[in-house]
Amino acid sequence: MLLQKKFVLLSLIIVSTITLASCGPEENAPPTVIANSVRPAPELDQKSFWRRSVITTTVEEQSSEIDNQPSRLKINIGIMLPLSGDTANIGQALLNAAILALFDSKDQRLELIPADTEGTSEGAMRATNYLINNNVDIIIGPLFSESIKAAHPIAKKANIKIIGFSTDQDVAGDGVYLLSFRPEEQVSRIIKYASNQQYKKFSALIPDTLYGGRIMSILEPLVATQFNELVALETYPNDASLLDDPVKSIANYDFRRQEFIDEMAFLRSLGPNDDLGQEYIDEIKNLETLGHVNFDAILLPEGGAMLGSIAPLLSYYEIDLAEVKVLGTGLWQDPMLFREPQLQGGWFAAPEDDITKEFITRYEESFFSKPPRLFSLGYDAMALIANIVRNQHAPKFSNIILTNPNGFNGVDGIFRFHQSGLSERGLAVYEVKSGSFVKIEPAPKSFVQEEKTLYVEIPMDFTPKFDPVFGLKGDAPSLLIGSYQEFLQKQNPEILINSNYPPQ
Repeated sequence: MLLQKKFVLLSLIIVSTITLASCGPEENAPPTVIANSVRPAPELDQKSFWRRSVITTTVEEQSSEIDNQPSRLKINIGIMLPLSGDTANIGQALLNAAILALFDSKDQRLELIPADTEGTSEGAMRATNYLINNNVDIIIGPLFSESIKAAHPIAKKANIKIIGFSTDQDVAGDGVYLLSFRPEEQVSRIIKYASNQQYKKFSALIPDTLYGGRIMSILEPLVATQFNELVALETYPNDASLLDDPVKSIANYDFRRQEFIDEMAFLRSLGPNDDLGQEYIDEIKNLETLGHVNFDAILLPEGGAMLGSIAPLLSYYEIDLAEVKVLGTGLWQDPMLFREPQLQGGWFAAPEDDITKEFITRYEESFFSKPPRLFSLGYDAMALIANIVRNQHAPKFSNIILTNPNGFNGVDGIFRFHQSGLSERGLAVYEVKSGSFVKIEPAPKSFVQEEKTLYVEIPMDFTPKFDPVFGLKGDAPSLLIGSYQEFLQKQNPEILINSNYPPQ
């Protein structure tokens, strides 16, 4: 029966790569996908999920955004992704996920129109023009920042908003909204959680990449706003053979090793008749260093093979992981970590995966392939749009609707857009166990209740203790809170102020 229903639904899909349907949908027709052959979502229990995925607006907001035009018979949604080239697998997965959301919406007015960016700026320009010529109301994608830069001026001239997937925050704003996983948020979440667990002195090993640079820019002010310290920081190149020196340096290994050598020399100089000296020699003879590192938590914002190369070096250079908590980002959500004993018990922040796991199974049943991690963004973007237009006759994708503070509940948990074009997410905290990631603190369920800030709170007159040129500074206070809210508003009026600051 299920296969028969799927066949009937598939037979109703309008399929075309050249022209659009020339009239509105029929009364009982499903949503339309203008694409190569696509498969509709399997008829699973979608209602309960869709009810959880609702963006809510106030009556005033809705009335201000709905005009007196007649009800729209067709709403065109453009989606531009790399459907050919080196990243075609990611683009196709995002499109497939959007198709699932389209059929889940059961809104007969919606028509999804894909366009191939070919993964290039030139392709993005052609795709944007194609979508605008086909009268799209909003555009999902592109995937890459360079494609967004190329598409934005064309879309802006046509007054079309873009919901892109790049993590490059420089392309956000002015009609471009980025639905992505931001490393800054993940670092903020895990630092705040560790601080709440009474970890006070932080260190970090950060890759010398653009990703690492973004984390470097916010790490110390973020630690400082928790009234803690960043006492050590090292960067490393993208070369596993060059990792020893940064790890050795952050562990202060050479100094601690010399302390051990000097202590052993002194103890031996006391002679074999010194019982206390001989007793201490027996106690420390199997060590390589003396003393402890000066931090109780270390951040490793890395993943994959490089993380696997760093992890064993922590123990090798005498960082006692029974005393130092290892922290990570969403890059840690990789089963490879189960094989790394040094990371067992480590914590990292990532989107909740309860719904994501169910959705992966559903995706595999629909498209007979395992999707890349980013695929859920395609679903959430399409579901967001479908929910915005659900109760509107002639919808406008305006800033006030897209930046609703109540947010949206998607596959990866709650998220909302800010006026800057960046997205804010509710993240969970996980612990690495043998064979599983255990959720130790769930993601928030509501932005309204949490009143959580979107940006890192950078305090007034912040003076970093870590100078990237001269290294660690003295003990001068690095956190001055005076005139906190006024300062933040002057520096960036887009920053959301947390009502808990300044401390009372």
